[in-house]
Amino acid sequence: MKASDLVVQCLEAEGVEYIFGIPGEETIDLIDSLSRSSIQFVVTRHEQGAAFMADVYGRLTGKPGVCLATLGPGATNLITGVANAHLDRSPLIAITGQTDRSQLHKESHQNIDTIQLYKGITKYNQQIASAHTIPEIIRKAFALATTDSFGAVHLQLPVDVARDTVVGSPLPIGRKAKVCPDKSSLHTAAQLIMEAKRPIILVGNGAVRSRAWKEIRQLVEKANLPLVNTFMAKGFLPFDHPLNLFTVGGSFDPDGLLPLHEADLVIAIGFDFVEFDSKFWNEDKSRKVLSIHTTYAETDAHFPVELDLVGDLRETIKALSNLLNRRPEPVDYEKIRVRRMKKLRAIPSEQDLPHKVMWTLSKKLPKESIVISDVGLHKIWVSFWYQPKLPGQTIIFNGLASMGASLPGALASCLVKPNCPVVIITGDGGFLMNAQELETAKRLGLSFTIIIFNDQRYSLIEKHQCNANIAVTQISFTNPDFNLFAQSFGVAYRRVTNTEEFPQALTEAVDSGELNLMEIVIRNPIIEIK
Repeated sequence: MKASDLVVQCLEAEGVEYIFGIPGEETIDLIDSLSRSSIQFVVTRHEQGAAFMADVYGRLTGKPGVCLATLGPGATNLITGVANAHLDRSPLIAITGQTDRSQLHKESHQNIDTIQLYKGITKYNQQIASAHTIPEIIRKAFALATTDSFGAVHLQLPVDVARDTVVGSPLPIGRKAKVCPDKSSLHTAAQLIMEAKRPIILVGNGAVRSRAWKEIRQLVEKANLPLVNTFMAKGFLPFDHPLNLFTVGGSFDPDGLLPLHEADLVIAIGFDFVEFDSKFWNEDKSRKVLSIHTTYAETDAHFPVELDLVGDLRETIKALSNLLNRRPEPVDYEKIRVRRMKKLRAIPSEQDLPHKVMWTLSKKLPKESIVISDVGLHKIWVSFWYQPKLPGQTIIFNGLASMGASLPGALASCLVKPNCPVVIITGDGGFLMNAQELETAKRLGLSFTIIIFNDQRYSLIEKHQCNANIAVTQISFTNPDFNLFAQSFGVAYRRVTNTEEFPQALTEAVDSGELNLMEIVIRNPIIEIK
């Protein structure tokens, strides 16, 4: 058979449903093989969008999302999305074409060393130099993308290898044994928790990847342990749960840091260092850390690990829960919760449109809704004010924190969970970075709601300039007429200019079953979170 046919057979054996990308001259054999397969090739309008789609597919399914690009500019255009998956630890497989192997030793058309380019942003980075190695390389790629800490993989397929004749078949996928820490370590962990005066759980992105929300809630309730979550781990406890102390992260909300400041033991579950630098909540290094993760904790002076529990998160947490008794009521934390609840329940003022948007989303969206935040000042609003009803349904890009990922992410969300309403929240800056994927969404017949905060500036940078007491400059731009822009793609358009208009506009958009673009005009974007 042709080698590209074997590649596709191996991808099918791995359960690949979609490949996102753009065809190129050096990938036409692989595209041809895909055309006769069960895999749907989703033609995107930019390779960066394809990588973001694969990233979000991986976040929502736990299986590697796959993106495809040709050599040269196609491969370089994927890089931002692949790096985004790398730092947020999303399982992703990037496949890029390459020139004929006989041309690799010299300067040739569109030939750059993409293996070197992808070296720092992948767990595994391999050229398929011989057709008979295809089954081994693809099996290894998928295994590594979902082993320990998830991550991105890059495979390079030269055009002459894709056209080779080969005999082979996919390798079998063996079952992975669930690994749990030894009993002695679990007993030591339980002793740390029971002897601590003010322990608190800090749940992070790794717990989302492990789908450990049920086990973590059982741990919280059995041992009576309060919980805070990072931006990327929203929704582990319901809003009204008495042990939910809500979101921490960044340096925008001093009250949000108080729960960790009060602790003497931080039980970090699935916590990734890209989420929230520990120097912000453990500057004096006085708080001990119990790290529970799929890998050993990063070395950091402000993250003094008393004990590392490494293994399958769900199994580890279940085993630990069995060793714990109910602790006394966390009185000090209850005061913090009451203060934070008061702020989160407060009805926003007429002037506070961003807060009103998040408050309404929390109240009105169906519980199964997927909310995706782009990167900008609005990400802070989503992180602190939006309260999801379920875990794993809020996507926030926080490692590489790349702008422009939300719209492509919405496409993947609709494909993965077609019965869940999808709402993306973006700024005018981030939206226009990948706005061309509106055509992809329309072509695929997808329906979701895009909320664009239009303030004609990079307002998060403006905020940092203000905080640094330096001149506000070089942050402004102009925008197209978003009504005409939406019309040109055949997308429904709505415009909101005040707090009274948004609830009805949101209901109409979500209930319409259409692709909607909602422009929210912001007059004063620099609104403090207090």
